Amino acid sequence: MPGVDILMQLGASPWMDVDAARVQRVMQRARFDLVGVASRRALAGDIAAGNAETKGLLSSVPQARGWVVVNPTYPERSAEEMRRHLSSSRWLGAVIHPGIAREMLTSASTREVLNAYRRYTRPLLVHIPNGAAVRDLEVLAAEFTTLKFIAAGAGGDDWQDCMYAAKRYVNIHLEPLSGGSHRGKLETILQVLGPNRVLFASNYPEFNPGASLGLLMEAKISDGEKQNILTNNAVRLFGLTRGEE
Repeated sequence: MPGVDILMQLGASPWMDVDAARVQRVMQRARFDLVGVASRRALAGDIAAGNAETKGLLSSVPQARGWVVVNPTYPERSAEEMRRHLSSSRWLGAVIHPGIAREMLTSASTREVLNAYRRYTRPLLVHIPNGAAVRDLEVLAAEFTTLKFIAAGAGGDDWQDCMYAAKRYVNIHLEPLSGGSHRGKLETILQVLGPNRVLFASNYPEFNPGASLGLLMEAKISDGEKQNILTNNAVRLFGLTRGEE
């Protein structure tokens, strides 16, 4: 069951260095047709150099797509990065990690970045590790109704809060696989939300793709629902062509 892993992290981590060759090896082992990649260097604050690293990887890994990392601490620089990269279809959209950026998700500078981002009509991936972040995401989903948000981690231990937030706001999509292996999580999310707004990510190297795939394969949901999560929902959301699946 080949799939789309919407988030891996490029660069040095406490566990390993993830470069183009390692991304390709992981894709082959896990049978991913396509992966979305964000730079750890950019997430740590050096957004121009980090996004440039991601662009370099895209030139050597045809099956990879990039995430432009933006940082609300630097709204003007973030707008420049959007203009620099998002004219290309090789980029899935932008990603914000509010915990690393040390900016509240509802801050004035975050809103400035989101206002600049609206023109690109692409999904915004936001790391949502807990219930407080879920509540902030709800505020933004209500305010920026034309933006499609992907809640990466889907609230972690507070995944049920994130699930109900997505039920209230149709512009919230969930990525729950990197947010913990709670028993019955996928089954419950699909019962409440349905199968069409749930996406797959491993967040490698933070997590092993095999673990995320195992959680999906062991879930008591239909094969069609698994295929939606692993492939079809990403194809629809990002407008991928058959050759990019």
